[in-house]
Amino acid sequence: MPVQQGMATAPDAAAFARYDAVAIAFHWLMFVLVAVAYAAIELRGFTDKGTTARMVAMEVHKWSGALVLALTVPRLLWRAVRGAPASEPYPWLARLAGAAMHVLLYLFLLAQPILGILMMNAGGRELMVPGLGVGLPPLIAPDAALKDVLGEIHETLGNAFYLVIGLHAMAALFHHYMLSDNTLRRMLPRR
Repeated sequence: MPVQQGMATAPDAAAFARYDAVAIAFHWLMFVLVAVAYAAIELRGFTDKGTTARMVAMEVHKWSGALVLALTVPRLLWRAVRGAPASEPYPWLARLAGAAMHVLLYLFLLAQPILGILMMNAGGRELMVPGLGVGLPPLIAPDAALKDVLGEIHETLGNAFYLVIGLHAMAALFHHYMLSDNTLRRMLPRR
């Protein structure tokens, strides 16, 4: 329908390229799982060793991480098949920084849970399926020295992941509030 001259039109919120509903669901579900994993491991620090609260915190941490790993693979496959919507026309360096940030996020989403599972296996434990009493088969044999090394790497990467997550969130907010572009809106559910 033609627009009459002199009439202002409201900007169409759906006019920009956005992620599809499945990609958006993956993003926000993984956000929640990562937040739960971090909250559980931080809360564990406030509990005494051997208490039920500490064991529950560790189980929540482990299973949040395992679910992150389980969802990262289909998320990457979905992204490979569906691609990403066209981004705003940024300079090449900004596009490179955004791509590098996403690669880092995916690496952390894969590496952290795998390291956690390997650390458990090196400690002689399996990741037990809640309520079923069965564990996932160990990937490596028990090795106390390796468990300590893997634990240090897992903790160090976990601390580094705080920085990467923070940078990702700050970039989204910068785009939304300072640049007033659609970068953040592309990943928000439709209203």
